[in-house]
Amino acid sequence: MTQLKCSATTCHNNKNHLCILNSIHVDGSTAHESEQTCCGSFTPKLSSMDNSAHGIDVRPETKIKCHAKDCVYNKDMLCSADSVQIAGHGADRSGDTECSTFRMR
Repeated sequence: MTQLKCSATTCHNNKNHLCILNSIHVDGSTAHESEQTCCGSFTPKLSSMDNSAHGIDVRPETKIKCHAKDCVYNKDMLCSADSVQIAGHGADRSGDTECSTFRMR
């Protein structure tokens, strides 16, 4: 699995820059640059007091399903990068995020 760091702290699944999900998916099937990708698993927090991740033990390793077919790390629709950074500080929706690790083939 891939080491995942996420700056989308407005995501319901974000706990201390890690994801509580065991698997996420990156959208951007026609992407040619990172800005054309997004975390398809992004879910906005319900409120600033959203503590849904409270008590959940998260780990930096996450399975990443990748729909960005032209990314060098996409191997049979799975991310093969050792480390992935999802950007999205202040994101309100999935389209406000991106996979900063994306690299065109």
